[in-house]
Amino acid sequence: MIPNNPKELNYSKVKTYRECPYLFKLKYVLGKREGLIPATSLGVSIHRTLEAYHTQSNDPSEILRYYNRCWLGAGYHSASEQMEYYLKGKRMLEVYGQKEYSRNSTVYSTEKEFIFEYEGWTFRGKIDRIDKLPDGTWEVIDYKTDAEVDENFDIRNSLQLAIYSIGARRTWNMQNGKASIYFVAADKKISADFSIFEEKQILDTFISAGQSIELGEFEPDTRHCEFCLMNNRCPYSTVKKEN
Repeated sequence: MIPNNPKELNYSKVKTYRECPYLFKLKYVLGKREGLIPATSLGVSIHRTLEAYHTQSNDPSEILRYYNRCWLGAGYHSASEQMEYYLKGKRMLEVYGQKEYSRNSTVYSTEKEFIFEYEGWTFRGKIDRIDKLPDGTWEVIDYKTDAEVDENFDIRNSLQLAIYSIGARRTWNMQNGKASIYFVAADKKISADFSIFEEKQILDTFISAGQSIELGEFEPDTRHCEFCLMNNRCPYSTVKKEN
């Protein structure tokens, strides 16, 4: 079995396939959905809030109003757990809002989708935010709401930022700029110039995964079972969470 639109690739598909081909099959072939947990639910709430804030307001004092409007209450086991995560998000956004007063870039777009063709494949993606900087260059930004920053994170190896920078260049002709991961919880941004990403190498990496998907190669890789949100439903899981 192969998924619908097998010639269409995006970062989430390729990331999933490279981590575990069988997980890809569960999600994109069989249509199984990962359940929400507190961390992912909070992430959705933060992303929705920042999209609404940047498209509907220029007043940082209103950011918490958007948070209350965009809050997603699913995925929590109790009211107290929901409140715990709500307060975590509130603290993140209070810091974010304070920094908005000194931002010197212009928010060009939020949740903007790119699409381009390369060697018979379609590449698609959605970028959380794109800023135009004072010097006329661009910054593509992906929000991360993880509680901790991975100290071993090497931006040069980020397939996500690589494909976003390529998408910005190819779709909107944004030739000069940088790609950034913004760890909202830690108020830390890590950036790299578009030029550090080798375009052909990145696109070939995506295509290699796509070719294996076309062939229906969905062997399980159990190295990530402990952290997989499907581990209680997967027949190959090496761990089972207790209900």
